[in-house]
Amino acid sequence: MIGGLYDDVGLRDGEPSAKRPNKRGEQTRERIVTAAIECFTEYGYTRTRVSDIVHRAGTAQGNFYRHFASLDDVFLAALRPGLEALAVVPTRRTGHSFELESLVESNTSYLHSYARYRHTLRLLREAAAASANDGFLQLWLRLRGDFVARTRRWLQRLTDSGHLRAGEDLDLLAEALGCLTEQLAYVHVGLPASTPRRERIDELGRSLGESWYRLLPRAEEAR
Repeated sequence: MIGGLYDDVGLRDGEPSAKRPNKRGEQTRERIVTAAIECFTEYGYTRTRVSDIVHRAGTAQGNFYRHFASLDDVFLAALRPGLEALAVVPTRRTGHSFELESLVESNTSYLHSYARYRHTLRLLREAAAASANDGFLQLWLRLRGDFVARTRRWLQRLTDSGHLRAGEDLDLLAEALGCLTEQLAYVHVGLPASTPRRERIDELGRSLGESWYRLLPRAEEAR
């Protein structure tokens, strides 16, 4: 799924060689990716160099280029776990439920997943703004677009089942809810110097879930 996401925005994800890496090669690749995450986090996307990564990984530049064609390639590899984690978090509970506790639970789950990969997810947003490679902007837009689209489908199910007021602009509502979620995650989970405590993320998840709950135009309110 994520590989297809990269392809759709003109980015490549994977090794330049078609050969299947051996165990030692896989271990070297993992060290390089781990070092890349640390360097990107410490120096930022625009200031990180291949030499920084290989020095921290304790390997040679030749080994780097056996696994990655460029700095952008290893950046994509660093992003992959976070993108996959967010892709599988349910936007809301399945079905027609939009009870308060259901919304709190799903939003809290999203924020905890975001917190586990907060450095790389923050870096994607910053790379989208700073990189000369338009693919990162398109990747970020596609990631948030997928979130909004899933929310839109959930809102449609609620409308079709009679739970939400008919005639609402669901595209705009889904976009507004997505912006609210994304900005709260970025500012309060991604930007702090240290990862927020679990209790703080739970608090943010409840506040976010309550905001979603209040913003939904319920059918009974039109009567």
